[in-house]
Formats: sequence, C-alpha cells, structure tokens
Amino acid sequence: MTKNSKTAAISGKTAKPRGKPFVKGASGNAAGRPKLTPEAVDLIAACKEKTASALDVLMQIMENGENERNRMAAALAIIERGHGKAIQPTTVGNPDGSPIDMSIKLSFVKPA
Repeated sequence: MTKNSKTAAISGKTAKPRGKPFVKGASGNAAGRPKLTPEAVDLIAACKEKTASALDVLMQIMENGENERNRMAAALAIIERGHGKAIQPTTVGNPDGSPIDMSIKLSFVKPA
C-alpha cells in the first residue's frame, strides 16, 4: 500500500491519480475556459472606461513626478500599454553564433 492510498483509506477519500490522469487524446478541460460572470464583465467594462483618465494620471506622474523611480515606472507603463512588453531574445549557441560542442570523451583504464 502506498502512502497516498494509506492516507485515502484513513480519510475515506479516494486517492488522486498520479502521473498522467487523462486518457490519451482527451482534453483535461473539455469545457474550455469558464465563462465570465456578469460582475466580471461589468468590472472589465468599468476599467476600460477609466483607461483615458488613468493614462492622464500616468502622463502627469511621468512629466511632473518628483521621484525618478515613479517617473520611470509611469513611462514604462505607458510604453508597455501602447506597444507591449519588449521581447526578450534568447540564443542557443556560443556568443559568436557557432554551435555548442557537445562531444564526450570516454577513457577506459585497465584495473591494476
């Protein structure tokens, strides 16, 4: 008996399956993303209505803020809202573009 099944036997609950609990080819979330509640839809709409005034506040902070950190944060928020976050490029290989050497050297030594 495994630890998981012992715990399940004591508590009277069935043990959670380990590994891959879904049948091959079947979705783990067949119904898809849950629908938004009316309250969530209203909240999103209210936030969208305030976007222009929020942008004005960010612009004021960026232009007139006394703290450089706040001015930078406001400027970045405006840029990211308008253009999206900057892409973080990744490379696989050496800095000069050449491939990484993946060779392994084995040496066998006779026992003495």
